[in-house]
Amino acid sequence: MPNQAHPLLRGVEKLVTRGAHMRFIDEITLDAAAGAAEGSLFVDPHADYLRDHFPGAPMLPGLLMLEAAVRIAAAVWSARDPEQLRAGAVLEHVARLLVVRRVMPGETFVVRAQMVADGDQPGAASFTARGTVAGLTVIRARFRLKALA
Repeated sequence: MPNQAHPLLRGVEKLVTRGAHMRFIDEITLDAAAGAAEGSLFVDPHADYLRDHFPGAPMLPGLLMLEAAVRIAAAVWSARDPEQLRAGAVLEHVARLLVVRRVMPGETFVVRAQMVADGDQPGAASFTARGTVAGLTVIRARFRLKALA
């Protein structure tokens, strides 16, 4: 992907990034009407985060998989309610996180996040996410984001 980020990606980075310089999503496709989005991340074999996770057997850290899902979910929420997410969003609660397969360098991690009903807490939104590599499930998550004031 070129050095210039797609406008939607730049917007996602602003929603959940506070001074971080790491990229968690290469591409994103938004389906605002369905309350869902899909994003992908190519796991670069030379990425800094692989150096320490784990020496001799590098893999994408589970926390980065969750971070990708959170950013994709924030894009969904922002598309549905841009005014509420004007200041961004943070991860408020993880109800479930299941990592079932490692993501190795050179693989492309694909995440689909879907907004789900949860009693409509004001200033919060819940999501489910499923991450895959070549169609095989890697991660399943259910979490809630909170809008920043």
